Amino acid sequence: MVYILLRQILIMAFLMAVGVGLMKKGMLSQQGCRDLGAILLNVVIPCVILKSYMIGFSYEKLRELGESAVLSLLSLVLAMAISWLFFGKRKGIQNFASAFGNAGFIGIPLTQAVFGTEAVFYVAAYVAFLNLFQWTYGLYIMTGDREVIHIAAILKNPVFVSIGLGVVMFLLPVSIPGFMVKTVGYIADMNTPLAMIILGSYLVKTDLRSIFLSKEIYMCVLLRLLIIPLATLGVFVILPVDNIVIIMVVLIAASTSVGGNIAIFAQQYNKDYILSVRTVCLSTILSIVTIPAFFCAVQAVFTK
Repeated sequence: MVYILLRQILIMAFLMAVGVGLMKKGMLSQQGCRDLGAILLNVVIPCVILKSYMIGFSYEKLRELGESAVLSLLSLVLAMAISWLFFGKRKGIQNFASAFGNAGFIGIPLTQAVFGTEAVFYVAAYVAFLNLFQWTYGLYIMTGDREVIHIAAILKNPVFVSIGLGVVMFLLPVSIPGFMVKTVGYIADMNTPLAMIILGSYLVKTDLRSIFLSKEIYMCVLLRLLIIPLATLGVFVILPVDNIVIIMVVLIAASTSVGGNIAIFAQQYNKDYILSVRTVCLSTILSIVTIPAFFCAVQAVFTK
């Protein structure tokens, strides 16, 4: 599994390099990058989630969905608690960065590569809770203002809509026309290259030297990439869950780099945008090493 994971991360790194090249050559503008990001978040990722739910209903799958939801919730609550212990509300950017990973951009492509598209069925619960907490607790710790939280906007989020629709399709005996399945599948297949090209473009927007010299972001990156994943692994080891694939999928999501939403929120609410972009870039670069290293530990624990 570690070999497959490492190979996929290398592929993703080369795709990020394509994004770097496109930005440097002027073939991709900042506005174009924002537009691609909107397509990814509002169309492609929802299609990936929908595709994962286009499977026949079974009580076994329903039980597994419940297990993945419980593990996802536990993982995120643990991450938020650890981040709060280190940063509290005083350092909202660092708190947000260490608590919330990039499960959509990186977690889903890695899950697809290692376990197949059907495993996205399990990670969808993590993505749902991640979005919920980012748009509520995350906004609160970043702004210190509860008034910025709008539940209606969260429920209209395309990721939430796709998960709700997917669950309905899974639970009900609905026959999806073949052409619709293929259409959703074609769009879903854009996820990995598009996400990595966008992440690559982020690297061009900031000075790499300044990223590595910025001491204030190292602690939150250490939390995001090592301390929180290892703490999550320590908790999961003692839980009575038999399905190792579900555990692995949630651990992949829990070990991803800082989520790109932090930069969007920082810009929207006049917080430290440069700091947020630096945490995304540094954690993304370092995750090329830390994710395979972490899963060497995971494999050692679960293959005894």
